Amino acid sequence: MTRYEYIFSEFQSGNITPFYERMYPELLLYTSRLLGDEYAFLTEDCVQDAIFQAYKRHGEFRSPLQWKVFIYTCIRNGVFSRLRKSRAQRNYLARIDDRDEDLSVSMIEQETLSLLYEAIESLPEKYRKIFDLSFEQGLRNAEIARQLEIAEITVKKRKARLIDLLKERLKGKLDDRSLELLLLLLFMQG
Repeated sequence: MTRYEYIFSEFQSGNITPFYERMYPELLLYTSRLLGDEYAFLTEDCVQDAIFQAYKRHGEFRSPLQWKVFIYTCIRNGVFSRLRKSRAQRNYLARIDDRDEDLSVSMIEQETLSLLYEAIESLPEKYRKIFDLSFEQGLRNAEIARQLEIAEITVKKRKARLIDLLKERLKGKLDDRSLELLLLLLFMQG
């Protein structure tokens, strides 16, 4: 039995001690290389999130290779998602610093975001899941399809329907131009 087969077998049975003793350090190294020095502080969070995702699905893996690829893919997606969010936040903060923003603009932005998140929360579960996987976690359509066990075309159709539902829910709460800009910005990030 190879090292990974043993760790996989123990992981499948719920014993994660060998995993943490033998595989965790290499996952930390892999993740820290992806994140770079500036974001190294996020290393353990990314690895722990991937382990948690793998553990939730531990009974679904058929081979050590499938399991290992899943963990590495979760880490990579988590890193890229965090880096995107961090860059977006940094860009946003830089824009605030670059302009003399008054309280009314800030309040309008916050109200707009509140309306958007209210609309998202009112969506049926299958669309909220698509939103989360695509725009919050940064997964591609094929990855979403695999995770939800649906066809990739179904993911695309649900994304299109998601946009329509958000437009319906926000219509009348925002003027048409603001609504289009908000959705464009949202979907450019995803």
